Amino acid sequence: MELVSWSMVAILMAVGIGVGFISGLMGIAGGVILVPALLKIENVLGVAPDMAVKVAFGTSLLTGFFTSLSGTWQHHREKNVCWRDALSLSFAGTVGALCGSTLSAYLTAAVLKPLFGVAVLAVAVILVFRSDSRETARSERHPVGGILLAGTMIGILSALVGIGGGVMLVPFLTLVLGYPPRRAVGTSGAVIPLIALFGAAGYVVHGWGLEGLMPYSVGYVNLFFVLCVSATSMLVAPLGAKIGTRVHGKWLNRLFAMLLIFVALKMFGF
Repeated sequence: MELVSWSMVAILMAVGIGVGFISGLMGIAGGVILVPALLKIENVLGVAPDMAVKVAFGTSLLTGFFTSLSGTWQHHREKNVCWRDALSLSFAGTVGALCGSTLSAYLTAAVLKPLFGVAVLAVAVILVFRSDSRETARSERHPVGGILLAGTMIGILSALVGIGGGVMLVPFLTLVLGYPPRRAVGTSGAVIPLIALFGAAGYVVHGWGLEGLMPYSVGYVNLFFVLCVSATSMLVAPLGAKIGTRVHGKWLNRLFAMLLIFVALKMFGF
């Protein structure tokens, strides 16, 4: 399979549709879908495993930046975003994202892939047991120190495993801060762009000038992949966000958990 071909473009744009819909629906960057898809494609292309997993993570983060921007606008229109907490989490998350992408540069695929699987599986288990989240919100006045600490930790893990942060942000907002699921999804989507952008920047810096990178790569970010996936994900994300506002929060949580369990099992080789 060639990197630049009509069949590759079609595959990536089809993946982008799924990424965009899930991103808008669930307030995530779409990395839980995009990372496994890119790893499969890179395996077919013959990319070395350690290189492939880092390119998948870096590319996923930059794609998540564009995708989540599109979905966030729709969530803002639906009044599903708490901008006070979103800005605090974004600020702290950018620092964490730079740290996470730096740490990832020194780890191998044998460590990163299981780490990705463990991260999403842990969140799925939490959501399965807390799928009865209520639709009524608690106060949205939360301690800034706690928000900044959580944002930093989420940013580190997000960039470390290339998932943009939504898989941790949504449970944090829902289970810890007491957000109703739809508002958690919208606020999470608003936090993701800066975390994803700074995380991707870290992958660009640490992969800069390395031998063995695919064409159109800037560090560990492949711009051809980003362009093809983003072309459709940005179009579909607002649709996912619109549908998400009409789905009961309990079912959003359960659907989210099922998706995460599936992805985790794939990363463990099942």
